[in-house]
Amino acid sequence: MTLLNAAEQAGLEGMLMDSSCRNGTCRTCISKLTRGQVHYRIEWPGLSLDEKREGYILPCVAYPQSDVTIELPV
Repeated sequence: MTLLNAAEQAGLEGMLMDSSCRNGTCRTCISKLTRGQVHYRIEWPGLSLDEKREGYILPCVAYPQSDVTIELPV
């Protein structure tokens, strides 16, 4: 289950992050991963190489591999 879906199932929709496309292209949900690891089932989500290096993720297509902490945009 993606991070966005898990947040919604936990009843946190609308409180955590905005979303639109849910396929990694619109970047509405971009957030910074501050702890943990995620993986993607799509080859290249809508992030630049620099953004990936800086720890940014797209929760709509990111699957956690461990407990994670993310920093949401303000």
